[in-house]
Amino acid sequence: MTNIEERLDRAANGEYRLNPDEQNLYLNTFRERVLLAVTFSDAQNLRLKSQFDNILSYFDGKYAKIFVKISGNLSDDLSAFYLKMAVKHQFEGQILTSDNADVYGIVIHTDMAVTLDKIGLTDVFPDIVLTAETPKIKKSFFGKLFG
Repeated sequence: MTNIEERLDRAANGEYRLNPDEQNLYLNTFRERVLLAVTFSDAQNLRLKSQFDNILSYFDGKYAKIFVKISGNLSDDLSAFYLKMAVKHQFEGQILTSDNADVYGIVIHTDMAVTLDKIGLTDVFPDIVLTAETPKIKKSFFGKLFG
């Protein structure tokens, strides 16, 4: 009988998670466990797809257990691609759906606290460039001549 009472108490008192706002932000994990957090807009960028294998290779063998959590608000083909790459590297992948707007599209984390200061994509991988460079347009002869 106490099991039913506990369940009713939890339902009446609200959510039964420690720090639910932080867990919602980092796709159901804590900030202290996060190795890399990729913003939602960066996760949608197709240039990240070509670099994602290298990103996951960086974490190979560094920790005993690594999880890759993917926002369910990403397109199906991107979610499937990221999940497939996680499985390829023998990481536990998961696509999470949420009602709130996601800040992060991909979160790579462990099952223990590591407390890294910098977890952003540009902080961990400064050599990855996701923005397209605008090509310089040469001025024509008349453009140079007349300004």
